[in-house]
This record gives sequence, structure tokens and C-alpha cells, in this order.
Amino acid sequence: MDNKAYLKFLLENHNDLNLTYPFSMSLSFISSPLILGKGLLIINDDPYQIIGVTGFVYGTSANDYEDKHICQVEIVFLKKEYRCTSLFLKGLQALIKEVKHSNPDVEQIQFWSSVNNQELESLFSKLSELPHSTKTIVNSLALYTVLFKELEFFCNRFKFVSRI
Repeated sequence: MDNKAYLKFLLENHNDLNLTYPFSMSLSFISSPLILGKGLLIINDDPYQIIGVTGFVYGTSANDYEDKHICQVEIVFLKKEYRCTSLFLKGLQALIKEVKHSNPDVEQIQFWSSVNNQELESLFSKLSELPHSTKTIVNSLALYTVLFKELEFFCNRFKFVSRI
């Protein structure tokens, strides 16, 4: 992956990320996948351009990244005009493929989201319905956890040819 393109895209779209942290903390947050994990570029073929990124780490900061059986998605961002359920599902399929390839020991996927975003809540509600998934509210954030095998099974129900 092109680390420079990943960071450039996120910095260019920083205001649209709606992160509530100071810029220095946001920069640390969005760049951590480049140091502790992986990032994926989401590219539109016509015209050829980056339309989104996702970044994830293996382990959690609470456990000094020793709990590598957990994949924590740090950031997912798509330009507004490309946001749709099918692209979200294709992105999940690409994430699953990369995780299986780079860390087959992952048992759980987790991510944080704002509780005040109805658009995201409706998107994530399907994941919350998966067996053994959880949603925990902490202040104004929701922590979602999904078993990797359940997420993989869920995504395999959709037949997309992913070029992401």
C-alpha cells in the first residue's frame, strides 16, 4: 500500500472525518495503522482516484497491542458521494481477505463509532445482530465487537467481485 497516499487522503479530508480530538491526537490515531497494522486504499477505476481508506491494527492500546487476536478498525472513510451499502460490504470483504492473509489468528473485529450518527447506526445495526456481537456505550461512543468467523460468514452471503 502507498502510505503517503493513505495519509495525504486522510489529511485532505480531515475536516470531514468529524474527529473530536485535537489535530495532534487525530494524526496519531489515523496514522497508527501504518505503524501497528495495515491500511487499505479504496480506489475508483473510472476515473482512477482514491475514494476512501480503511486502517486497522492488531491488538488494542489498552493491552499494549499484545492481544493480536483482536483486529481493531481504526478508521474507515469514504468520500460522501461514494457511500453506499454495497461498497461498505465490498470493503468488509477486502478487510476479511487481508486479515486472513496477514494475521490468521484474529478472532474478533472491533471498532468505535459515534452514538449520535443515525446513518452509521443503521449501517452497523446488521453487524449488531450477528451472533455473539456486542455494542457497548462509553460516554458518546459505541464499541462494536464482532466475531471474525461470524463477520466472514455474513460477508460471504453477498457475491461481489471485489477489486478493492
